[in-house]
Amino acid sequence: MFHVEQSEQFAEFFIGGLAQLGFSLTDAQVHDFIYYYNELVAWNKKINLTSITRDKEIAVKHFLDSLAYSRVLAPFPNHNESLLDVGSGAGFPGLPLKISHPDLDLTLLEPNLKKGAFLRHIIGKLRLKKTVVLAKRLQDLREEPTHQGHYRHIVTRAIGIEQILPFARPLLAEKGFIVLGRSKPLENRMDSYGLRIAREVSFSLPYGYGKRVLTVVEAWDN
Repeated sequence: MFHVEQSEQFAEFFIGGLAQLGFSLTDAQVHDFIYYYNELVAWNKKINLTSITRDKEIAVKHFLDSLAYSRVLAPFPNHNESLLDVGSGAGFPGLPLKISHPDLDLTLLEPNLKKGAFLRHIIGKLRLKKTVVLAKRLQDLREEPTHQGHYRHIVTRAIGIEQILPFARPLLAEKGFIVLGRSKPLENRMDSYGLRIAREVSFSLPYGYGKRVLTVVEAWDN
């Protein structure tokens, strides 16, 4: 009964938060998010997926925060848009974006094998197509020819910029960009690694959970 109540509370917070952000999903997509939440809670009792355990915080800080990346990624102009989620962890922001944009060609980069097992479990249960998990580091991936110049979008939430920017450019497709999820604007606006800030989008998380900034970085030739 407690588990059912938790799911209902999560659904209420999640749907209310969608409205606050101005997003809408189909009933089937909302059902997928509820399933994802239930599995996250269940697996988190066995392996360390997240330190956030309250249903409201999971709804806001994981799922809704991930969906907010759509503010800079959507609308996707073409089918098979390629997105690389670096340091995906329990799937954020990559899997929420995939659920809401099924045509995404998604690669989840997560070197932790236990977290990778969880990601593959969710992908299989939700029958997500064009979604793969790679147990690799970004600095190793950039050396592989099949990934060079492949990704239209590279996104991350939990990884510092010094772990992303030095390695990401070789993986970007033409006119591709990197999106960094941050708590504040990027103070150092100096161009580096052949990259520069294209724009920054600020927004408030639902239910008063604070401000977030999406920093969009693009390649350039000086």
